Parts: sequence; structure tokens; C-alpha cells
Amino acid sequence: MFVISGATGNTGSVVAQTLLDQGQAVRVIVRTAEKGEAWKAKGAEVAVADLLDTAAMTKALDGASGAYFLLPPDLADEDFLGLSRKRAEAIVDAAKAARLPHAAILSSVGAQHADKVGPIATIAYLEKLFTEASIPLTAIRPGYFLENIQDVMPAVLHEDIFPSMILPLDFKVDMVATQDIGRAIADALANPPSVPHRVIELKGAAQYSAEDVAAALSKSLNRTITAVPVPQEAWVDVLKENGLSQQSAESISEMNANIANGRIAFLDDNARKGSIDLQTFVDKLVA
Repeated sequence: MFVISGATGNTGSVVAQTLLDQGQAVRVIVRTAEKGEAWKAKGAEVAVADLLDTAAMTKALDGASGAYFLLPPDLADEDFLGLSRKRAEAIVDAAKAARLPHAAILSSVGAQHADKVGPIATIAYLEKLFTEASIPLTAIRPGYFLENIQDVMPAVLHEDIFPSMILPLDFKVDMVATQDIGRAIADALANPPSVPHRVIELKGAAQYSAEDVAAALSKSLNRTITAVPVPQEAWVDVLKENGLSQQSAESISEMNANIANGRIAFLDDNARKGSIDLQTFVDKLVA
């Protein structure tokens, strides 16, 4: 039995569906019974629990051979970082109480660092807690999500611009689709590690810059989309205008700065690669 949290989200839904398609027994963790109805119809068990409810989470993990966890980013919360740490602690407490034999988590490139990496530091904290609890762990560390492109689609569609905080505009980074991430996590659960702390780095099908994204959007939309830099001194204000709290905006800004300066980088040049390329992703997004 594999237990999947975040089953209504991008990665969790792919993990759960992939395992069900393989004929595996799956239990999904959802916040309300209503959100679990679709999964119940697909043959999954449903557990209703909040990540901060240790008792409910422990019950949800009962009998699991492996479980998938992520820290949902509540970027509007004034203490986003503190809330994420509390969730990390509650997750590991439940895993310990349930004697979970293997945990797989959505981590991130750069999680080898505990500071100066923005919100990635909270995921590094989750990795640390699992290893300290002696619970076998697989940490999937993907690159920049292709899905982040969705956040600026209003500007793309209405202003013909692609605003970017990944600078300079020709700076290329690995961009990976959450579908590839979910498949990698499902594979990790089905094939547990032989070491206490397994790290799987996941690059994109290729590296792309903001200019590459603008070109892909131009091709899909059949009109010219121009990549436009968002100046670093404006990052916090722009993010707050889009609903982020002060702390979240500062944290995301720190992350973006450390992507550009190379601190947030892969450890393995030969890391696994995703299969979904930028143009394929953008074509589907625009459609």
C-alpha cells in the first residue's frame, strides 16, 4: 500500500495515477472527503487528514509500505517559512508514529544547502528531519518547474510579454514538467532505496532561458512574445502585488538571486532527465 499526500495537486495526482495504473494499492490523503471522491472512483482508498494533524496523519499512514509527501507552499501566509517547518515536523512525527518503512518527498535542486536558497531551505529541513529520525528517505530534487510559466500567462496573453525574474534573459536553467517529477516519484516508491538517504536529481529535457520560453510561446500563439526582465530591486514589490506575503516575496526573491549566481545548482552533471520539452509543454498549455 502506497500512501500519497497532495493527490489533488500537480505531482501527487501523477504519483497516485501512475501507481494505480501499475495495479498498486493506493491510499490518497485529502483535506475533505469530497476531494477524495474522484480517487475513490478510480479504486484508491481515501484518508481525510491535514498535514498538521499528527493523529490523523498517523492513521492515514497505517500499513503503508511507502508514502509520498510535499510541503504545500502557502505563499500568502505571513509566516510562510514557519508554517512550512511546522508541517515538516508534523509529517515526520506521523511517519515515526506509524513506523513508515520508506518516505519519498518532493525536494528541490539546491536542497543540499540549509540557507540562502529561499523556500528550498524548508525542504532541506524536511530532509534533515527524516534522516535524523532514521526513516529511509528518497528525496526527489527537480529543477525549475515548467508550470511556473502559468503564473505569467495573463501578461503573455494580454500584453505580448513574458516577464522574467530569471536573469539575464539568456541565462539557461533546467526546466522540468511536474508530470516527469510525478513519474520519478512513483518509480522511487515502487523501488525503495538500499541506503538511508537516496537523492535523485531530476533535470529537464534541456536547459532553457526566458528568451527560449518567449520563443516557444510565440510559436504556439503565432504572434511575437517578448521576454522582459523584471529588475531585481522590484522583485519583492511585484510578488506582493501578486498576492504573496512580505516574507514569501523576500524568500522567492532570495531563491531567484541564488539561481542566477549558481548557488542553487545540481550536484550530479549526469542527473536523470525529464522527457517533456519546453515546446511540448507550452503547446499543451496554450491549447
